[in-house]
Amino acid sequence: MHKTMMDIYDLTGKTAIVTGGSQGLGESFARGLAKAGCSLVLTARTLSKLEKVAEEMARYGVRALPVQMDVNKREDIEAMVKEAVDKFGKIDILVNNAGISAVNEAENMTDSEWESVIRTNVGGVFRCSQVVGREMLKQGSGKIINIASMYSFVGASYVPQVSYTSSKAAVLGLTREMAVEWAPKGVQVVALAPGFFRSAQTIWAFEENKELGEKLLARIPMGRMGKLEELEGTIVYLASEASGYMAGQTLTLDGGFLSW
Repeated sequence: MHKTMMDIYDLTGKTAIVTGGSQGLGESFARGLAKAGCSLVLTARTLSKLEKVAEEMARYGVRALPVQMDVNKREDIEAMVKEAVDKFGKIDILVNNAGISAVNEAENMTDSEWESVIRTNVGGVFRCSQVVGREMLKQGSGKIINIASMYSFVGASYVPQVSYTSSKAAVLGLTREMAVEWAPKGVQVVALAPGFFRSAQTIWAFEENKELGEKLLARIPMGRMGKLEELEGTIVYLASEASGYMAGQTLTLDGGFLSW
């Protein structure tokens, strides 16, 4: 029997880990996966926020497990993966969303600002991918979706953040290398590069600094920020059979920012 298009995008019976799942983009990724029927393991450093998101995900008839975790602590990641496997039996999808930024000019950036961003945005993605990837390699299947940025490709506009752009560029190289190593073993690794979406990390630049916001919007052909709900279908596409032939590639969702 041929599958319908709805069948191809259906994630019922799948389990996904979303790091940084307590707010913003991570919460939107979780919501999209939940709407497609996916069980969730939500991780972040603040458990109370995670618990609220997990409660909301239950509205879609899926199970959501909140786990306090720091992507910089390997023991946290290993404990989370064990708990996930114990509860759900397997891990099908990993969304490496957790990340931080530091705004400072290159000539003024401190070692601490540089190292904290690189350690979280690159090291955290690697550590989570490695620990979860080992489980996926055992089962011979899985999808890892690394959250990059449109600033993986270009320097940041008007807001200096050399550690952030460097870290997100590195995520693309990490994605390609893991894809080359693991695709023959059944594990797909891809990346999603969002532009400006309405979240706590970006809204200050648009609403608290009107002049800066106008400059940034002028760089976007669509003339607006992305809506968080516009991330939902994209993450489902990357997590589902619909993207079954993708490996090592990066999908950009930026309102046309990189088109000029």
